Amino acid sequence: MKPPACCHHRVACLDVDGPVLWHLGTGRHLRLPADAIADLDGWDPGRPPPARWLPLARRMAALHLLEPGRDDLARLVPARSRLVLLLPDGPALWHPDPWTRDAGGHAYRSLPLSPDGLALWRACNGSRTVAQAARTAGLDPDRGLDLLRAWTHPDVQALQLRDGPVRPTEPGLARLLGAARPVAPRSADQHGPDGGTTLGAFHADIRDAATHFDDVEPTVAHAFGRPHPALQGQPYGARLHDVLRARGAPVTGRLLEIGPGDGELGATWREHARALGTLPAHHLRLDASPALLALQAERQPGTVGILGDATALPLPDASVDLVVCNEVVADLPAVPRAAAADRIARFGLAPLPDPARYNLGAWQLVEQLARVLAPGGMAFLSEFGDVDEAPTETRFLGHPEVSIHFGHLAAVAAAVGLQVERLPLPALLGMDLTARWLSRPSYEALRALCRARGHHLQARAWTADDVDLPWPVEGLWDVPVHQDGAGPVPTRFQALLLRRP
Repeated sequence: MKPPACCHHRVACLDVDGPVLWHLGTGRHLRLPADAIADLDGWDPGRPPPARWLPLARRMAALHLLEPGRDDLARLVPARSRLVLLLPDGPALWHPDPWTRDAGGHAYRSLPLSPDGLALWRACNGSRTVAQAARTAGLDPDRGLDLLRAWTHPDVQALQLRDGPVRPTEPGLARLLGAARPVAPRSADQHGPDGGTTLGAFHADIRDAATHFDDVEPTVAHAFGRPHPALQGQPYGARLHDVLRARGAPVTGRLLEIGPGDGELGATWREHARALGTLPAHHLRLDASPALLALQAERQPGTVGILGDATALPLPDASVDLVVCNEVVADLPAVPRAAAADRIARFGLAPLPDPARYNLGAWQLVEQLARVLAPGGMAFLSEFGDVDEAPTETRFLGHPEVSIHFGHLAAVAAAVGLQVERLPLPALLGMDLTARWLSRPSYEALRALCRARGHHLQARAWTADDVDLPWPVEGLWDVPVHQDGAGPVPTRFQALLLRRP
């Protein structure tokens, strides 16, 4: 809920986790010390401010919070928020509602534009002044300022007036003052009595298999499931096949996919392998979700699905040559220290500061891999985390995933007799991190628009030029793939290559 605002001349005072002074004409704002409000309420802007607030007054002046005249605003430069899209078929601005937010992000609203408003919005290019933009749109400056006032309001935040030309990458144009993002709720069955994560019921209850990795838990592999310049023009599955093959993986042997998701990675792998003559002799798929197994079977004919638990593989010893376990192990149980104490001692792992969790499920999987891999076999594991970072639980997904301490995981693998190589996932894939994809704000705005119009948007590494939309949209912007986009940031991910001698 938006707190009440009290108008103070041409400035509003909002209470957003503390008082914020907001200029209704410029959209610029300043968070204030709580005890400044009483002084400001009794201060006539025509007089000097109280002496103790001189530094604050200088900051207010720099943000034009002390300027009373409209003529002063006409010389400023209107800069459009990168959180806002233009829908020219309305026409309307599509913008986040600052005061309505859940764990998935902000709600979005449509702000209709008049013909004058559409012309002015397009004329605001980040370098023209208000007066220049108004003239470009065929308006006088006063009419321009009246239109701008609706866009600079704290309920919209579509535009700010700045002192001069604004860089396209200006951070302030991708921020929103508003409600804090709440933590996603957790159901009782997602944590066990010892406090560890338990996702058996979550996986068993998956129903929306075809859209699960768009709407519930996007992955790097899914985002790059289409050919993309970041992967040398290949889709993720084909690229992974090639880099593992180049590293000596037995790609024509018996393949086990653990947690194959919607089946796209494996299907792409098989299509690419068929063209190269490197199809696996046998291809098994193990998953905890009946719905995902069914979809995988449709996409990967000729493979065998197994409903099972990755921490207790239902396979004979030395029965597989290659294991692909992509972005799965964060879903496996992560537990408090007491529940992992025996393995911490057995493997000589460095204890983490309480109340950190330990990736017990991932360790159990690695123990299983040491058993089921045939001599000369290889396993590929990838997940988000780092070599020495304490595991942390995601806060905004509707289920708990826990990052991986790759130092611990590598130590467990070595202790059970596997040869270990760890490297960042982008390094393994030869990923071009300068390649572009839609920024996270643009993707979130598009996703909200598609939902509002009954259209499904896949969580892909789209760019502004190739995103698949049935209507025109303006204002999309791209960023390098090492910045937030439609999927998880690839640089957050590590890979382990495990070999059985």
